[in-house]
Amino acid sequence: MEDKEPYISIILPVYNGENTLKATLDSLLNQTFTNFEVLIGIDGTKDGSKTIAESFGDKRIKIFENPKNLGLGPNLNAIIKHAHPSSKYFAMAEQDDYYVPERLQWQIDVLDEKEDVGLVSGIVEYKSKDGSFFFPGILIDKKQFPKGEELFLLLYKYQLKVVNTCMMWRKSIHEKHNLKFTDKYPNMNIDWDFIMRFSLVSNIYGIHEVLVVMSRDANNDSVTRNKSLQHETTRRLLMDFRDEFPNIVKDNDYKRALKVHRKVELGHHTKLNIFFYGIYYFILYQDFYFIKYIFMRIKRFMKF
Repeated sequence: MEDKEPYISIILPVYNGENTLKATLDSLLNQTFTNFEVLIGIDGTKDGSKTIAESFGDKRIKIFENPKNLGLGPNLNAIIKHAHPSSKYFAMAEQDDYYVPERLQWQIDVLDEKEDVGLVSGIVEYKSKDGSFFFPGILIDKKQFPKGEELFLLLYKYQLKVVNTCMMWRKSIHEKHNLKFTDKYPNMNIDWDFIMRFSLVSNIYGIHEVLVVMSRDANNDSVTRNKSLQHETTRRLLMDFRDEFPNIVKDNDYKRALKVHRKVELGHHTKLNIFFYGIYYFILYQDFYFIKYIFMRIKRFMKF
């Protein structure tokens, strides 16, 4: 392949990725748009990930190793520093996802045409033994993300609606606003923090197509399986953004966001705690959702 200055720098953080990395790289290297570099940041692990990446023998792959584990946010920031000066866009990838062949081309078409758009994402298909689930609903319904503070509050109150694993964004905006991936949270909600901040400096656009396929069955060792820590981190993020952006996030917004999170959190409690917390949240929020959820789970338990 003729050497070219890359148009896109694909950011690929890797941590113990040997079981899934080959399939991910296959899907990236077989994109219909080919002028890119893949920047792999191996974050302090010694599994077979580096050997797998090297086995492709593709000049577009560049590997960087952190002697010690930095964590996801600092690893992403470190990878970005290695981007080729000529690249125009950053694209996110994850070590256990499959990207449809047209992913990069569809996103470039949007960014090249729409100068007011700074970041493009799309639809993810979650696959498991129970079938497929598509997200986010706003794009499945052929709607578009709102802009500016309206999108910021949507993401704050109703949780993240932009798929991070397939986002592409302008390097110029990233550099102009000195954007960073946070190290405040333990490998969780880093994407949520980044995308909310991005929504305040540029428009975000959603493509009404599946760009990435993710296996839920393959993520059993993911840090996000620690639900207790995940929920604790989410509550901290909500408080942090309330305190940092008091002119945007009002008290009612914070209460709404916390209630939405409690609905998510309730489903991850034990059977007994679902009952007690469901009653407590119902009294606290005066929302019959929590009572209905208790009865729905009781019916489900009785089937087994």
